[in-house]
Amino acid sequence: MKKFLKNLFSIYIIFFAGTAWPQVADGDFSIGVPKAFEGVWERDDRFVIFSCNDSEEKAKQKEEAAILLKTFYAWHLDRCAEPESFTAARSPNDSTCPEAERIFIEYRPLVTSRQSGEEASVWELFIWHPRLREAKVVPAAIIGGNLYLDFAVKLGGEESEDPLAGFWAQMSKADGIKVCPPLMTSDIYSNYITKDAVYTIRYWRTDMEYTNEMAFFSDGGQTFSVVKHIQSAGKVYTCANGRSVTIRNVQKTNDRPSVYQLDKEAQICGLGEPYLKKVQDKGSQEAVVALEKEYNSRRAPTPDPPFPPSNLDWHLDDIRRLEAGNKIIEAVRKRQREFAEKYPGREFF
Repeated sequence: MKKFLKNLFSIYIIFFAGTAWPQVADGDFSIGVPKAFEGVWERDDRFVIFSCNDSEEKAKQKEEAAILLKTFYAWHLDRCAEPESFTAARSPNDSTCPEAERIFIEYRPLVTSRQSGEEASVWELFIWHPRLREAKVVPAAIIGGNLYLDFAVKLGGEESEDPLAGFWAQMSKADGIKVCPPLMTSDIYSNYITKDAVYTIRYWRTDMEYTNEMAFFSDGGQTFSVVKHIQSAGKVYTCANGRSVTIRNVQKTNDRPSVYQLDKEAQICGLGEPYLKKVQDKGSQEAVVALEKEYNSRRAPTPDPPFPPSNLDWHLDDIRRLEAGNKIIEAVRKRQREFAEKYPGREFF
């Protein structure tokens, strides 16, 4: 695993030495929760807390995470995954499992922007779900206070004042950081962006061995080179068949990303809206209890009546006068009175 991760980013050293490309860490797992992940992260359907262990447990390599789901249209907070030490503080009910799941995460750094330090970085999260023997590997990028699962890293291109110009290698995308194992994309689509066009290149999973080869595609008289293989989430992806280095079926458009976030050096690009946003700098059991108390103490407002208020006058005296002498209606009213006597508190006219 360590070997092929180093192969993945050796491209930086071979092709971009001396330029302002991202720097690659040594590939070792982080001890404890990295500073970039500390705190409470939120999206519309959940809270995720990566750093929720007690301080004396920080020396452990695998750290436990907490996931709080916003159930019942976000009116109830379900503490569905958290460390075992939190159990005493939980408030089980019909909407909460008696025992929370335990999820462990290991953090492996891949890319850190050379000048921005912790401001932007790329990681692989090895998530250990209950009852599974192998970890699920989820690539993630952090830019500022935003965490992206859909992102790309710049791996080449000509020097340009345009921050989006160049080859952006996309990483495989998980459908979320969840209590259940995530689903990963089978194909990844990378883009070579120029002043006049966007070339979309499909990379698909392959069993072939990873290499540092470059592949090529042309547009008229101009030829572009990109990496033939991308390794992401423990899988190898290729853009050319067999030993070929010719890329076919490249899609050319003018569709530049419309919603994105770049790091300061324009080497890491989060695509679309972030998956999670940091809302607190410290994650702890106290933070979990406070969030649960805040959410579960709220009461939904009284819903509006299904029909607008009415000023109808039923003229009950006239109704009784018209019913007088009608044997059928009198029999119905008698049954209503008997029912009211049997069940007090009901009113009938």
